[in-house]
Amino acid sequence: MKKILTICLFLLATGAIAGVFFSVNPSLGFSIYNDVYADGKKQVRAITDYGGQLNIEYGLDEGLRMGAVLGLLSMSVASDLGTTDANLFFVGLAPSFSFGFLDVIGKITGEIMFVFMGPTGSLSALGLSGTSNLEGRIYSGRFDVQFPLSEQFSVGAGLGVRFHDLYISTRNVYVRTLSTPIYLNMNYKF
Repeated sequence: MKKILTICLFLLATGAIAGVFFSVNPSLGFSIYNDVYADGKKQVRAITDYGGQLNIEYGLDEGLRMGAVLGLLSMSVASDLGTTDANLFFVGLAPSFSFGFLDVIGKITGEIMFVFMGPTGSLSALGLSGTSNLEGRIYSGRFDVQFPLSEQFSVGAGLGVRFHDLYISTRNVYVRTLSTPIYLNMNYKF
């Protein structure tokens, strides 16, 4: 009973100084490093990724926050044989630190996202037949600048780095790429 009471008091105390934040973050990224292997051969020219994610965070207005991420990222892998497209559905964790500077809010975020479903289109661009499903992780870090429009609502933009570590284990395909996405964001504080 003491543990439950202690947890309840802790949540009430942090609730007085902390808040819940919700944000929508569309992004567009271009690869600066590509490492795609299919059947032991490197076969890629460029990778583009774009999509959006929803973040729910709990923490301080200015200070540490802990968040959860849910999102969809579309990836296009171009080779000399054509293009392979994939849709990556992911969930993840996103700790962040926000700080005020003059009239804007700066925010540094690190994310780890787990791809739970990544259906691909035709793998013919990689010299393989059929379709498949990508799995793996996406690591991301970014810096956002947010402009408050009201006490609860702000908009902003950011720049980041995103590393994809994906694979199709049954087809011996590995996709490791580093991209530099540009983010837009809309934030709401409850």
